[in-house]
Amino acid sequence: MNNPRILVDPIIMAVDKEFETETMAQIYADQGHYEKAAVIFRRLLMQSPAREDIRNRLKVVEDLQKNTRDQHLSTQFSEFVDLLLKKKKIDKLRNMRTPR
Repeated sequence: MNNPRILVDPIIMAVDKEFETETMAQIYADQGHYEKAAVIFRRLLMQSPAREDIRNRLKVVEDLQKNTRDQHLSTQFSEFVDLLLKKKKIDKLRNMRTPR
């Protein structure tokens, strides 16, 4: 299997390396801190590129991270549409109050 080059954001590299274990990455993932978990899994994968179990866990965390981000965007869009509809109602009410 091809081993694609693993990219790690240098800013995120500041995570305390003392706690970078598979267990800590899994704890982060279980708590919904997918970015932190992914960073640790990537570093572990750089140390042991042949570990398919870590590669698979990284894939799961990245998928969860993407799904969470997508859900967040759809929620924001829905809130935006609701606000637009409320604004339209307010504008209509203001027009009713203004003498013509």
